[in-house]
Amino acid sequence: MKKPQLILALTAAGVLSVPGIACAGELEDLKAMLLKMQARIEQLENRPAAAPVAAAATAPAPALNPADVVVRGSMPGSFKVPGTETSIKFGGYVQLDAIYDIKGNQGRAVSSGDLPLNGSTDAKRKGTTTFSARSSRLYMQTATPSELGEIKTKIEFDFFTDEGSETYTNSARPRLRHAYGTVGNWLAGQTWSNFMDLDAMPETLEFYGPTGQVFIRQPQLRYTTAVGGASQFSVSVENPQTDARDNGGNVTAIDRGADLTAKWQHSGDYGHFNVRALVRPLKADDGNGDHRASTNGWALGVGGSLKLGANDTVLYQLNGGQGIGRYIQDVYGAAAYDASTGTLSAQKAAGGYLALQHFWNTVLRSTLSLNATHINNKTGFGDITGLNTDTRQVHVNLIWKAASQLDVGMEYVWSQRKVEGGAEGTSSRVQGAVKYNF
Repeated sequence: MKKPQLILALTAAGVLSVPGIACAGELEDLKAMLLKMQARIEQLENRPAAAPVAAAATAPAPALNPADVVVRGSMPGSFKVPGTETSIKFGGYVQLDAIYDIKGNQGRAVSSGDLPLNGSTDAKRKGTTTFSARSSRLYMQTATPSELGEIKTKIEFDFFTDEGSETYTNSARPRLRHAYGTVGNWLAGQTWSNFMDLDAMPETLEFYGPTGQVFIRQPQLRYTTAVGGASQFSVSVENPQTDARDNGGNVTAIDRGADLTAKWQHSGDYGHFNVRALVRPLKADDGNGDHRASTNGWALGVGGSLKLGANDTVLYQLNGGQGIGRYIQDVYGAAAYDASTGTLSAQKAAGGYLALQHFWNTVLRSTLSLNATHINNKTGFGDITGLNTDTRQVHVNLIWKAASQLDVGMEYVWSQRKVEGGAEGTSSRVQGAVKYNF
């Protein structure tokens, strides 16, 4: 029996069982009413089911504009600037240097050519402490495809200046290190001199590094080309800066032409080896535009690295010439000037180092570096008793790679300076550093 009919039967049974309903007329009325109810129920039962309520329509997601999407760039760790083909990358490190000068207060970095001579006030100052974060640096690199090839640029700053006070805020302005671009074989801008051997530089915590090394950044135009499968040859024209000492009065350097450099380098499984050359015009006057004098300087350099198994590498460099001057760290004065005779004479100097880097295991490494310079000061150009003849230096360190981007190290530095008059000065320091790379 259908459910509506069952309901009607039960209703009828209930009505008939109610006392007082016995009249035939009343029964007929009740029957008619029940029939109407059944017809209505069947009508409702046979009605088509109502369509389910549709879910609220969801607005379609807006289409992504490719020009607004950030994607991986062409350099490791880079991304493309939205709407362009330029890849950009940021990097650098944050470093804390904790320095204790056992003898000879040198501040944030050791300049062997300026060590206080024994017996001087500064030489008597012992046990000084310096904390600094100014060696921290930040760089930005870009790479953009072009019809000439990929155009690359780099801008880098650190904060290693003498400005600011340590009394309250230890503020320091950014200092430009690199600002250059490359395309194809060409480089233009400010970066390391082509006369440098950057691949052979020993790792030191002390900021200036070894005395005797070629260490110089300056604006330049450079051309580099491959020579065979494992060699490169490069030439450059670089910013000139005459460095001269004078015999009384004032000397004004005049830059009459660009410095010229050339370098050939071979690289292989053994390490690398290079030969470098420098020619530089030198010119000076007495500060009044009178008594001008000029000469030329030149220099040669060799350097490289030699791998001694999996854990040891020898690094070396030897540089020398007549008028090399500022190209060697801690050599002051490429030439001697005498205003009275209008004479400018190039001075001989040499410098270099021998270093060993050793990996104790996968996280500990050390570098031992022995460094020196020698200057042959020209006589006949005034009193030379206070001019440097030699500098000597030793760096030895232990660096722990605490994490993939974190180095913690300790270093000992001993330095010595000798002058023409026979006096000398020495310094020694212990330096710790924590370096966070990013």
